[in-house]
Amino acid sequence: MFSARPFALMLSSVVLLGACARGSGGVATAPEPAMEPVMQAPIQVAPPPPAPVSGDTARADWQRLDYDTDKVMGVGSERAIRELLASRQPQRRVVVAVIDGGVDTAHTRLARAMWKNPREIAGNGKDDDGNGVIDDVYGWNALATADGAPVRYDTFELTRLYAACRNQPAGSLTEKPRADECSTLASAYRDKAKDVKATLLQVENIDEILRSVERMLGAALKGAPITRGAVTALRATTAEMDEAKQMWLRLDAEGLNAAEIESAREAYDSQARYGLDTLFNPRSPQRVVGTRDVTGPDAMHGTHVAGIIGALRGDAAGMQGIAPNVEIMAVRAVPDGDERDVDVARAIRYAVDNGAQIVNMSFGKGYSPAKASVDSAVRYAESRGVLLVHAAGNEGENNDDTPSYPTPLLAGGTRAANWIEVGASSWKPLAALPAEFSNYGREQVDLFAPGVDILSTVPGGGLKRESGTSMAAPVVSGVAALLMAYFPELTAMQVRDILLESVRKLPDLEVRRPGDGSTVKFTALSRTGGVIDAYAAVKLALQRVAPRP
Repeated sequence: MFSARPFALMLSSVVLLGACARGSGGVATAPEPAMEPVMQAPIQVAPPPPAPVSGDTARADWQRLDYDTDKVMGVGSERAIRELLASRQPQRRVVVAVIDGGVDTAHTRLARAMWKNPREIAGNGKDDDGNGVIDDVYGWNALATADGAPVRYDTFELTRLYAACRNQPAGSLTEKPRADECSTLASAYRDKAKDVKATLLQVENIDEILRSVERMLGAALKGAPITRGAVTALRATTAEMDEAKQMWLRLDAEGLNAAEIESAREAYDSQARYGLDTLFNPRSPQRVVGTRDVTGPDAMHGTHVAGIIGALRGDAAGMQGIAPNVEIMAVRAVPDGDERDVDVARAIRYAVDNGAQIVNMSFGKGYSPAKASVDSAVRYAESRGVLLVHAAGNEGENNDDTPSYPTPLLAGGTRAANWIEVGASSWKPLAALPAEFSNYGREQVDLFAPGVDILSTVPGGGLKRESGTSMAAPVVSGVAALLMAYFPELTAMQVRDILLESVRKLPDLEVRRPGDGSTVKFTALSRTGGVIDAYAAVKLALQRVAPRP
């Protein structure tokens, strides 16, 4: 699964600050590890209160704002509804399948938007609609053992391939690669293991720094709450106290508090404990149908994705979904680890067979040993007129050179006609328009969409900000659903064409390329060279659809 907030980008600057502090004899810190961190951990960052877009704070609704009227590079969906669609009403409910790690179906801002299987009677223990799954009322969970227990943790795909080379349990369901491939996989596995363990050590070091700093500040504040305002106002009477103050403010500015660090520790610990374990295999050797439990043991990521698309609208709250009249079909197929190709293929087919018009896929990985099964499901979705929206990835890499699976490029070199590949854009100044973590690609990435500091739903009724192409993909799914709701005569392929043709292009804009920070034209980072623009898309749809009598 993609990280919700690429944690390494925060770690790098904080580690440098910690290194500077070590020479001063002030805050106690642990030795800095030599390895660079990797971008894997799913981190949730609590939002600041809604505010105008300025300085270093994004408004709660920034992804829905309009560049021409609000001066922030959102998608303009609210302006489109307000100005272009005021005399119209949505003509149909649009079903958007969220293939992810699970969705909190009881969240107060999602409950009314959840898809209900009209052919299934809840709780009767029968497969009323004959689709092979009992009581799949809100969707379907592909991640289950033979006895019905949910699968939470799984290995990396790299681990499974490496284990298959060595005839170890984690690779038991994976075809053994060729001998020359096994040599390359062994090297890649060793590098991955070093990176994960080094990053886990960095997280533990920062945790130690924060604890030391907060002990000092807590004493200076005499038990008062440690807040940004209180720390800023604190007059440091010693060099040691000033160092603690500056360190805390830097950590806070990077979104690093005790809860976030603990979340990162858990994420990297699970990678080290399960993701890299060549002896770990949570899956049954026989085919498992799945269960009705679409929430699963950790629905953080999927709930956030679902809220971006279809959270409750119309109550003037800062956090609302992009599209009216949507239904979220929850399909659980992404574990804490790398999703398996067979599960992705089955999830796509389930969504298509049960009436989804759009499938959101905010996940990805670097290897795809059973790509043919996924390609077959993609072609099936195309034959049924279903749009697939996929997140490009968070490694700051060029997808033209380093694919992030699943990909729109199918076996034989053809490109799926029902696919949109999405990079992440930011609310910050235009030079930083592409998110620094986002993957890109002149051939493989179609467009960019808001994916930085996105406020959305999380399990238990809360809201948090997260960043990633995982957040950018549902923005696109939401805009696509908006068009489908108001213009039901448009096919999925026509909606895709409209979205790609109507992007906001900035032909002269030079930006920092994700990954290496070099200066490039923004138009060089994707096929369209633009950011999705709901306002322009609705205008184009109005031109192409005959007026209603």
